[in-house]
Amino acid sequence: MKINIDFDSYLELEKIGIGAFKPLEGFMNEKDFYSVAESMRLVNGKLFPIPILLPIPKIESEHILKKKKILLIYDNNTVGEIYPESVFSLNFKKFLHLLFGTNDEKHPGYKILNKSGRFFLGGRIKLLKQIKYKNSEYSITPKELKLLIKKKKLRTVAGFQTRNVPHKAHEYILIDALKKVDGLFVQPLIGKKKVGDFLPGCILKSYKYLIDNIFPKNQVLLGTLTTSMRYSGPREAVFHAIIRKNYGCTHFLVGRDHAGVGSYYGEYDAQDLCVKFEKEIGINIIKVRGPFYCEFCKKITNDKNCLRSSQKVEVSGTKIRKALINNKEISEKFMRKEILNLIRKEDIFIK
Repeated sequence: MKINIDFDSYLELEKIGIGAFKPLEGFMNEKDFYSVAESMRLVNGKLFPIPILLPIPKIESEHILKKKKILLIYDNNTVGEIYPESVFSLNFKKFLHLLFGTNDEKHPGYKILNKSGRFFLGGRIKLLKQIKYKNSEYSITPKELKLLIKKKKLRTVAGFQTRNVPHKAHEYILIDALKKVDGLFVQPLIGKKKVGDFLPGCILKSYKYLIDNIFPKNQVLLGTLTTSMRYSGPREAVFHAIIRKNYGCTHFLVGRDHAGVGSYYGEYDAQDLCVKFEKEIGINIIKVRGPFYCEFCKKITNDKNCLRSSQKVEVSGTKIRKALINNKEISEKFMRKEILNLIRKEDIFIK
């Protein structure tokens, strides 16, 4: 039996298959989904805070459990196998508050999840083939990154999650982190995101410019994370920490409102939850407090190094985004002109 899957499901299959989502060994079955929603743990007790599901058409659901193995097809390629454990349906509204900490059906993560389907197939998988897709030249497996870290003799590496084009506060965060660790792994998330988020091309070009021209040589590595944003704040921050541990990172940077959106989560809720689980995950959490531009110091700094609150100017990603949308000038205090010139040559935002 064969089932056709879409691109988003292929990307999840790939992440499970290469070990990026360990301890997950397949798409979640019904019991694991309920357990993760209620306790952020798989049925076996292992920490995993985000549902990873394989949507299937209702018509297929009637015959699946009779099969020991089902081939997964994407774009006429046999990309994997799944060994069926359960077929189930979900009404995500019942789990809205558990997964996203809100009852607001306008939450973008809930809207993405709710559109994914109603019938799902759970079971262990085997990845048979990795395919090439846009920006896949930036993809790297956990095994490949661990070998690269070893080759560069980096004893400690901090993972950095981003879905945005870098402004100077991001640069400050990364340079400051290099005072604590030997290297950085910058891993932009370029899977499914909401309308208005940055497109992958401009994010990758921007970070490549910084790595080639600004950051210390041989200390900053770049690779993509091709999975969807969930915008689930603290839960997703723990998910991101688990992934970076799987990639060989010893540390993980967690900033203000990590993986948040709007005002659904507290500024530092994600940091608190990650710190709670850092020993279990086996990764050190670096808590990042929002840097700012000081008019007196004439530079980006933070509240540990500068106490002149009256001179503080927030480096606002939201304001930078609005200025880019409206093609307005952005001061070099906040963003490099070289990066602005790079990204303004192409489409910038998801429409």
